[in-house]
Amino acid sequence: MTSSAQESKPITRGAWLAGVIFNDPPEPPPADVPLLEKSGAEEKNLTLRERFKAHRERPDCAGCHAKLDPLGFALENFDAVGRWRERYENGQEVDPGGVLFRKHEFKNVIEFKDAILREKNRFARAFAAHVLSFALGREIKAADFPALEEIVKETARADYSIRKLLHEVIQSGPFVGKPRPPRRRTLRL
Repeated sequence: MTSSAQESKPITRGAWLAGVIFNDPPEPPPADVPLLEKSGAEEKNLTLRERFKAHRERPDCAGCHAKLDPLGFALENFDAVGRWRERYENGQEVDPGGVLFRKHEFKNVIEFKDAILREKNRFARAFAAHVLSFALGREIKAADFPALEEIVKETARADYSIRKLLHEVIQSGPFVGKPRPPRRRTLRL
């Protein structure tokens, strides 16, 4: 889903993780983002990380790429169809390392998972917001934030149990107080 048929797309993967897993989608890229310059034969010997280096160095791109690149490159051992790989087709070694949320360093996908686990509250809040939004059939509003905080607090108290999170969502004020569609009334003569 986040790759083309020929290669993985770490920036697209990073944007997907930011939006879906952490409920913090990036802004769309500016319309005037230049394409990466291709250097022909030289490019074939580069890793994807090396090819995308130019975007990380541009001041107008660096902010988003500092957020997205670690997420996407963390999964770079998975090729375009999800098979595990240690090296790219050109023989270059895959480097999945990075820093999650500018504070959790990792060198591989296992350490990336561990870094995510150090952010349980952030993950629980994002997941709860997705579930609550789905349950309500609408986007989360500012008025839902107190209920969302309570869901996360109770989920944390239950050692981040998914079952507890789901229970708290369906017992939350926004869900319980969800307006029902009007009933159709039939006229009796």
